[in-house]
Amino acid sequence: MIPSGTSNAEVYLVRRLLFVQNCRSQNKICNFQNSVAVQVVSDDEFMDDDVPVETPEGSNSGGSNQRRLMTHGKSTEENVIQFLQVFEERYGRVHPAFHIGSLKSAMTAAFNVPADLKRPLIVFLHSDTPFTAHLFCSQVVCSENIARYIDQNFVMWVQDLTDSRLQRQILTEVQSIFGTDGRRQVEFYVPDKLPLMIVITKVASSPQVFAVFQGDISPDLLMAQLIDAVENYSQTRSIEKMAEMEQEQRSMLREQQEQEYLDSLSRDREKDEMKKIEEKEKKLLEATEEAKLSSFVDLIPPEPHTSCPSSDITFKLPSGERINRKFSHTSQLKVLSYFIGSRGFPPNGFKLVQNFPKRQFDEDEMELTLEDLGLTRREILYVEERE
Repeated sequence: MIPSGTSNAEVYLVRRLLFVQNCRSQNKICNFQNSVAVQVVSDDEFMDDDVPVETPEGSNSGGSNQRRLMTHGKSTEENVIQFLQVFEERYGRVHPAFHIGSLKSAMTAAFNVPADLKRPLIVFLHSDTPFTAHLFCSQVVCSENIARYIDQNFVMWVQDLTDSRLQRQILTEVQSIFGTDGRRQVEFYVPDKLPLMIVITKVASSPQVFAVFQGDISPDLLMAQLIDAVENYSQTRSIEKMAEMEQEQRSMLREQQEQEYLDSLSRDREKDEMKKIEEKEKKLLEATEEAKLSSFVDLIPPEPHTSCPSSDITFKLPSGERINRKFSHTSQLKVLSYFIGSRGFPPNGFKLVQNFPKRQFDEDEMELTLEDLGLTRREILYVEERE
């Protein structure tokens, strides 16, 4: 007989399993697909109280002959791996992928990603104690369509709460993440209303419980609810995506402005450096010119005394300016070149020319005296740039 205190849903599901087993032995079943019997039977026949109730094969009502899904004292990662191994031993390899890690890391995988990659999180809380646990795992969780849909649209995290110590552990973890209100929500279901799936979404950076599915839900209804959760979260995700794009645009604009500012500073620094270099070059050139002029000045003898024979030479510069100076008849022509060099017209760049008669003084005449050249009276010499 069924133990007292068993809910109607548990009675229904246990009788369904035992009825299927009974029909299998009597060859009444027409077809099996994914371990679900398909045949036409009456409600009276299905709910016959005379069908004996036994523990379904593969379930665990607390006996010690079956491996536990999780063991208290192990790390979260070790327990999830153990859950996966034992779960597949019991129900096969068709099931959703279980996130390996803590609840916090599962939330990170679901929500701490770009908006278009965010997915709702399913927290699957299992217990071997209820009669519905075996049927929920075998008929719902391991449904190929449901497993595929969950893998495509959700992150799924599992926790076995058969051990009361694991129950306290999950409540502590939930409180650390969701606060006291989150703990109270889970406490409402633990341990008497297991197994269940909690769908968590994240809206405006705040995680929220979107829906809770208990173990008596049918595969079709669960699929419909999961689809609704995905569609609902898609709208939220679209809003977040738009906000994310706006943030990216603002960030790009800010980076562009910062880069333009840095480029402007760089150009200003380059200009300053070039200006400093030019100033240095100018000073060096001026110093060089001053040194040259000084060197020319040192080579020019003083003007002759009035009692000495001298030539009165007027130099007409390229600018039109006129400079007059007297030189001794015995002064060499190169002294005149030194003189105009001291005024900024060095001999290697400029030459002396006489107009009447037309005459250009060459390098080989530089050692000749003014008397040798016939420049003994008042003379006008033009300073012209060499070609």
